[in-house]
Amino acid sequence: MDRSRRLRKGPEFDTAYQKGTAVRGPLLVVRVSPNGLGRDRWGFAVGRRLAPLAHDRNRVRRRLREAARQAGGEQGRDIIVVAREGALTAPVAELAAELRRLLRRTSKGGAPGERRLAGDAEAAGQEQKQEGDR
Repeated sequence: MDRSRRLRKGPEFDTAYQKGTAVRGPLLVVRVSPNGLGRDRWGFAVGRRLAPLAHDRNRVRRRLREAARQAGGEQGRDIIVVAREGALTAPVAELAAELRRLLRRTSKGGAPGERRLAGDAEAAGQEQKQEGDR
């Protein structure tokens, strides 16, 4: 995955965290935010609490990058993939299947387990208020 397809800087991650939609699965948490670039950009997070040794975190990150490559799709989104405990030992094929499933859930509104963040919650509240006024 070339550098233009990756989220590399803190502000890029912060924007996706603040404006994105989070969906959880048993192996991964995926946060998706539109970026307006016409191509997907990926960021991968593996916490030190999950894998204390750097080489373990890097191995999980490499496997997540391969899963993202297999998942494919270009829809102009910033996608952050956060590893959960099961991702340490899961095969790449299972990670790719989980990632595809979670990305499908983010594209559907109101999927089970979906969590809207602050910006989305305010917009949803305004829409409900307008519907109530009608």
